[in-house]
Amino acid sequence: MKELDVVVYGATGFTGRQAARELCKHAPQGMRIGIAGRDAARLKRVCDGLPREVISIVADSTDSRSIRSMTERTRVLLTTAGPFARYGTPVLEACVVSKTHYVDITGETPWAREMIELFHDKAAADGTKIVPFCGYDSVPSDIGALLAVQALRERGEATQSIEAFHVAKGGFNGGTLATMMTMADPKTQAIFADPFALCPQYVPPEDVARASRDPRTIFKHKETGRWLAPFFMGPTNTRVVRRSALLAAQVNESYGERFHYQEYWKAGSRFEAMAMFGGIASLFKLADYDVGRKLLQSLGPKPGEGPSEHAMDTGFYKAEHLAHGVNGGRAHAEISGQGDPGNRATVLFLVEAALALALDFDRLPKGGGVLTPASALGMPYAERLKHRNVKCDVRVD
Repeated sequence: MKELDVVVYGATGFTGRQAARELCKHAPQGMRIGIAGRDAARLKRVCDGLPREVISIVADSTDSRSIRSMTERTRVLLTTAGPFARYGTPVLEACVVSKTHYVDITGETPWAREMIELFHDKAAADGTKIVPFCGYDSVPSDIGALLAVQALRERGEATQSIEAFHVAKGGFNGGTLATMMTMADPKTQAIFADPFALCPQYVPPEDVARASRDPRTIFKHKETGRWLAPFFMGPTNTRVVRRSALLAAQVNESYGERFHYQEYWKAGSRFEAMAMFGGIASLFKLADYDVGRKLLQSLGPKPGEGPSEHAMDTGFYKAEHLAHGVNGGRAHAEISGQGDPGNRATVLFLVEAALALALDFDRLPKGGGVLTPASALGMPYAERLKHRNVKCDVRVD
């Protein structure tokens, strides 16, 4: 029997400190919690500020022995220590070897693709759930799509397509900016551009492939009448939802034979759509060049830094999903809530994912592997989010 139920790795970073506080606040009494990082003095300061007693563990991703010792002690590892392409592989591998369930907040699609290729089969054979993308990347997209698919399924109808429309207000922290710089590496761009990057060896039907291409312009949506722009997180979120659909099909719970998914930023006007499109295009163009990356790093928050408490409290997010069934039915799902999406919401999503693995395991979808929030945690996770004042509504017409 493992000594601890959940360990927070990266607990001295900006997001890790929040995750440790959130876990201590919402975990039931009696749950055995640890926090981990590479600096003992900083860990002590985090421990001193927590509302309950936790175990402190010194572990460094460059020291495989310390990482393996950490993962062997806990049933679930929650990690915020990114960029994951730089620091995450030894931690995830140790979880697979130790048969320790794992959740993180990565949005790094190329790294996740590599983890699938390296570790999915081993984790699946052992029943170990490895669940990346448990932050704002990509819980609203993935769980919203699952709600819509399930609603149509309950009326006996497969899903043909889902379009998701996002609005949000929030800010960056230093870790997120560092991750963006990592993903700007030209060597990862070909993988990042693949609409099915998280579905190795899968070859989609031609019409599904065509519908899955990333949006490249603004347009007015015929059905809703709203102006839409490409969503800067779409190239991560869409890949996650498509992997969820593929994994569901592999266990005879197909979303739909020719299911396809796309998502956008929902603008209030044509001008706002143009501004969003131009701003994001300029940001990613800057990140393509060394001088641009240095400029962004000099202007943005440093690792360990992030928005103020007030800014995080006044943020919000909403993801609306419009699903079309193969027989003409429609489902509308919404995932929304108060709080900065990249910080407050991400921490909530991550902690509840870890608690689902620690407390609800027998109710979760069966099977292990390098999974997604929907395929690993399913409807019990949506129930947990509802109890934390996240709106998880769905209706069919």
